[in-house]
Amino acid sequence: MRVIKSFLPVMILTIASIYGFQKYSLLPPSAVIGVTYLTHMLALIVAGLSIRFSRSSAFFYVLLVVATNVILRFGWADSALAYGLLSTFSPLLLLLLTLLPDRGIFNVKVIPAYAMLVLAGTFSIVLATTSPAWAMQLFLSDWAPAQYFDWTQQSQTVLFVSFATLYVLLTLCILNPSPHVCAGFGVLFMLIVQLHFGDQHRSLNVFSSAALLMCLYAIMQETWRMAYIDELTGLPGRRALREKFQKLGSNFTVAMLDVDHFKRFNDSFGHDAGDAVLRMIAAKMCKISGGGLPYRYGGEEFSIVFNGKNSQDSVRHLETLREAIASNPFIIRRVGRSDRGNRALPSNNKSVSVTVSIGFADSGGNGISPWEVLKKADQALYRAKGKGRNCVSE
Repeated sequence: MRVIKSFLPVMILTIASIYGFQKYSLLPPSAVIGVTYLTHMLALIVAGLSIRFSRSSAFFYVLLVVATNVILRFGWADSALAYGLLSTFSPLLLLLLTLLPDRGIFNVKVIPAYAMLVLAGTFSIVLATTSPAWAMQLFLSDWAPAQYFDWTQQSQTVLFVSFATLYVLLTLCILNPSPHVCAGFGVLFMLIVQLHFGDQHRSLNVFSSAALLMCLYAIMQETWRMAYIDELTGLPGRRALREKFQKLGSNFTVAMLDVDHFKRFNDSFGHDAGDAVLRMIAAKMCKISGGGLPYRYGGEEFSIVFNGKNSQDSVRHLETLREAIASNPFIIRRVGRSDRGNRALPSNNKSVSVTVSIGFADSGGNGISPWEVLKKADQALYRAKGKGRNCVSE
């Protein structure tokens, strides 16, 4: 499901760009001028937003799209070798830039990305200028029967690199369907199609605009995640809970969940183990039955919202969650130290029991404010702690 959600915008923009490319000749001259300026405006907007939010992947995608456009529009790849080099290095660079971690734009850690761009550009210029025989052989020769490739003007080396990079990025999208990886796949596909059609104005305008829109969507998605999703647990945060409260009807239940003796756990086993406990509890909360929606409220506190359910309908689902957490022993992995003979001692793993206390309250169907219900649930949470913890209280 996550793969489909991440891929859907890319697929919609891809289909729209193909349709727009086919219907481009039907546009009036004024609309063609507008599409041309749209590409320029999108490049500036996406570049500005990527700098503002320090999204290096989107920034480098824009650089590749703009560089390809400039080279094709000004006819700088006028020889077959120069065009082959452009068509080969553009997908490879995009793949490598996607694989690099996002470390900002004006940072010493991102120097390797700039170095790759400079080296690829310098290497291509030198080869295009000198035209050595080995480069002609590598980038322009056919390795398979030519009759199977008469549908394109690209060399078979370019086609192999294009399909190989598409396959790798598609695999990454399936394994890790993040917005920037899916956007990278879409931009790569747009670049390959654009280079297939050459320096036609309609291909440059339509496919470049689609690629930049994919980058824009990726930035918006990442910005949304930063604002609404808790980085540690992956659960929606308090801002998302506030928006959920604005959409609730008159009948709902709010539960507050707190990890028992969490400070003592952190002091005993360290904050890394504490973070792992929070992630484990969040994973359990994501599987809660009854349509409950989990949120991280702050620290070791979580919230659960049951929309359309009263307390009697919700309590059994909360009990099931509490039992699932209590019955699942948490393994603390500690690596053994070396003795004086530098022999590695066996790791000392320890199994501990993690429990939670849960308090809940419902709206009573009388239109009470969700924040008032949450306050009552918080009071019920303290009653659960007073009963000895590891229980559910109303």
